[in-house]
Amino acid sequence: MGIVHAGNLPLLKDIDPLLRQLCDDLIWNKNGEEVTEQLLLYAEKVKGKGGKKQNASDDDWMKKPLKTRLNDAIVNGIDKYIVADVKEFKETTLTPPLQIIEGPLLDAMGVVGDLFGSGKMFLPQVIKSARVMKKAVAYLTPFIEASKVEGHNNKGTVILATVKGDVHDIGKNIVGVVLGCNNYRVIDLGVMCPLEKILATADKEKADIIGVS
Repeated sequence: MGIVHAGNLPLLKDIDPLLRQLCDDLIWNKNGEEVTEQLLLYAEKVKGKGGKKQNASDDDWMKKPLKTRLNDAIVNGIDKYIVADVKEFKETTLTPPLQIIEGPLLDAMGVVGDLFGSGKMFLPQVIKSARVMKKAVAYLTPFIEASKVEGHNNKGTVILATVKGDVHDIGKNIVGVVLGCNNYRVIDLGVMCPLEKILATADKEKADIIGVS
């Protein structure tokens, strides 16, 4: 039996198909002792090559196209560069902050969703990706708030909440930002919200929409 930190595992799609097959054969005891020998031979071939990617320098990261950096940061859960990269994307492309969220950032989260749905990504890895997304959105939010036009008619009141039993709120937070920028009055009840609180708030605030995650 082995204990692993799933959040530190590589994505399934990034593992050499030959290594995946050898591990599968070993776990299911296929090909007897032959698979053990094959796995040892594979280990010898790749010995000493594993640290290069992990120790990639800042220069290696910066050589990537900017949009690729945003995608890779979110898909791989790397938060080291995300604020600087989002800032550079905003300043060099002159893309409005909301469009950055709705464009490259949500595109990257779409990749995460596809990988998770196909069993190629695990929940701890999804959470790491969500944290990077949350950091990017937090950087952009003040610019979005500053760009709101005063005096626009309120389109309606929306209650947002993450239901009791769940503490993952990145999706809810993104929806709140987008709705707020489109002149909806957003009341965010946070996470772990019981049904009674959601309904009572909706009644008190005369909400037009309730959104839960």
